[in-house]
Amino acid sequence: MKGQIAHLDQNASNNDMENLGFLCFKHHDEYDSKPNVSKGLQQLEVAQWRDELYKEMEYRFRSVRARKTELTITKFEPVDHLKTFRLNFRLKNVGEATIANVTLSIRLPDDVTAASPRKLTKRRTMSHPLGGTMDMGIDMSSFEMPELLGFSECTEDFFVTGGRVANYSMHPVNSVILPGHSLEIAGLGLRCEDYPDDTELRLDYRVDADDMDPQHGTVSKRVPKGLDWILQNPTAFDFPKDVTREQLEALVSEQHSD
Repeated sequence: MKGQIAHLDQNASNNDMENLGFLCFKHHDEYDSKPNVSKGLQQLEVAQWRDELYKEMEYRFRSVRARKTELTITKFEPVDHLKTFRLNFRLKNVGEATIANVTLSIRLPDDVTAASPRKLTKRRTMSHPLGGTMDMGIDMSSFEMPELLGFSECTEDFFVTGGRVANYSMHPVNSVILPGHSLEIAGLGLRCEDYPDDTELRLDYRVDADDMDPQHGTVSKRVPKGLDWILQNPTAFDFPKDVTREQLEALVSEQHSD
């Protein structure tokens, strides 16, 4: 809305803050005029609404500033050994207010896909008493549910005109992140030949949410190297959660000696 600063006592030389108030053009003209019939806008009335406006703007400014997010890459998850991997993200609410209906948009490099690679589903077999093998169905330990709420690829002008973007939106059933809480997101597809060990991965992103200005940033992390692939998530490789680098190095050394 367009308007002007009005002098409540109608003395243009009195610029004391208590004597100033914002009015739209229409109400400024009405306030400065001297109507013959109606009483028009009165000084106390304008001062009251001026104070209410200040309170509302202070609240909005405080609310916008209190909403802040932080995106990190928590791990690189191998899918097809030495061929493909996907990323795990953590979007944390580091502000003071709850954020709702979050949308995360990530600029996609040419060699990265929004859809993450899926693990090959294995089938269980067992020896048949009369010879050969029997198909026992899907090995549920290797089965992955389809990503119903993962990233989807779209075209947006967030980073470059008509650029490829991976977009993730929260499910409407659980659409808020409380202060200090996080949202875990898995997705994107990368090939090991494009991102070999110890390569720095940098991704530009944007976060949108209700009552929050869009927040832009860049998240970066180096691709794991050697045993770091195991140490970032030992249980995925059938190792104890608290396994140490020294224990893994000893195991590798033992295997080499054999």
